[in-house]
Amino acid sequence: MEELPYWETINRYLEKVDPEKLQDILNRLCSRLLCSRAFENMRIRGKYWQVIIDGTQLCSSRRELGGKSLHRTHNKGTEKEYQENYYYVLEAKLVLHSQILISIQTEFVDNEAGKEMEKQDCERKACWRLMEKLKKAFPRLPICLCGDSLYACEGFFERCKEKNWRYILRYKEGSIPSIGEEYRKLKEMERNYQERETQTGKEWHDYVTDIDYKGHKVNLAEYGESRRYICKKGRKKGEAETIRKEFCFLTDLPITRKNVAGLVERGRMRWRIENEGFNAQKRQGYNLEHQYSRNYQALKNHYYLIQIGHMISQIMEAWEKIWKRVKQSREQKHKRILESMKETPLKKHKEEITKKIQIRLI
Repeated sequence: MEELPYWETINRYLEKVDPEKLQDILNRLCSRLLCSRAFENMRIRGKYWQVIIDGTQLCSSRRELGGKSLHRTHNKGTEKEYQENYYYVLEAKLVLHSQILISIQTEFVDNEAGKEMEKQDCERKACWRLMEKLKKAFPRLPICLCGDSLYACEGFFERCKEKNWRYILRYKEGSIPSIGEEYRKLKEMERNYQERETQTGKEWHDYVTDIDYKGHKVNLAEYGESRRYICKKGRKKGEAETIRKEFCFLTDLPITRKNVAGLVERGRMRWRIENEGFNAQKRQGYNLEHQYSRNYQALKNHYYLIQIGHMISQIMEAWEKIWKRVKQSREQKHKRILESMKETPLKKHKEEITKKIQIRLI
C-alpha cells in the first residue's frame, strides 16, 4: 500500500465492525490449519486437540473506562483507598506445536449492572459462555480442555461430559478437598508410585483412578521433582541448593504407569498460554495492555486483530528454518507464492475450505 489510514480513521471503522465477524475469521483460520493435517502429532493420545483456557487483564485505569469494565478497590478503608477500572478477557488457545499456540475462541468478561465482580465467579461464568461458543463453532472437534484449579468444579465436569470433551486441570487442595482426602488414602493402597534419577536430581509420578465426586469418576495424577543447582548470583553464589516442586492434575483421561508422564507433561503446558501467548503479546511489540480505543467495541476488535497477527507471526517463525533451507532467492520464493495465489480464485478457495471443514473436521 502506498499509504495507511490515520489511527483515528481505523478506530472509527472498528467502532462499527461486529467483533463476531473477526472471531469468525479466527475460527476459519484455525479450521484451515486443522484441515491441513500438518499438526496431527500434537493430538493428545492421537485423538484430542489440546485447548488451554486462561484469562488476562487488558488495559486498566483509575478513571472510568465504560459501563462494561470491571473494577476493584485497593487499600480499602484507608486514606490511600482508590478504585481501579480494567478490562478482562478469557482466552482459549489451540496447541498446534510446542511453540505455536493460537487463539481459537475469545470471551470478554463484562461487568453486570455495574456491580463489583469477584474474579472467580465472573471468570467461571465467562468460561461457560466460551465453552458454548467453542462447541457451536467446532461441533465435531475432539477437544481436551486444560486450565487452572479455578475450573475444577461439578459444573465444568458436567459441561465437558455433555460436549463429549476431555479435560486436564491443575488441582489444588482448596478446589475440591474431598478429592484430595480420598487420593491420600488410596495412593498408599494402590502403590502406583514411580521414581527415576535425572542428571540434576530426581523426579517422581503417582496417581489414583476412579475417584468419585458427585457421580463423576475423576483421576488424579501427581508429579514432583527435586533438582540441585549452583547459585550463580547473590550472597549464596557458588553454593549448592535444591529446588523441590510438586503439581497435581485432575483428569477424566485414563491413567496408567506408561502414560502418566505424558499426561503430566500436557498438563504443565498450561503455562505456555502465559509465556508463548499473553507475555509475548504484552512485551514483544503487540502492546496487548494498551488502550487502543475508548470505545469498547473498537477495543474488542483491536484485541481480535492482535490475535490474528500473532497467529500469522507464529506460523511464519515456526517455518523459518524450512524457508531458509529452500535453495531459492527471496524474489523467487515470493514469486512462487504469488503464482500459487493466482491459480485459485479467493471465492473458489473459500468454497473448497468450507467443504473440507464439513467433511474432514472430525
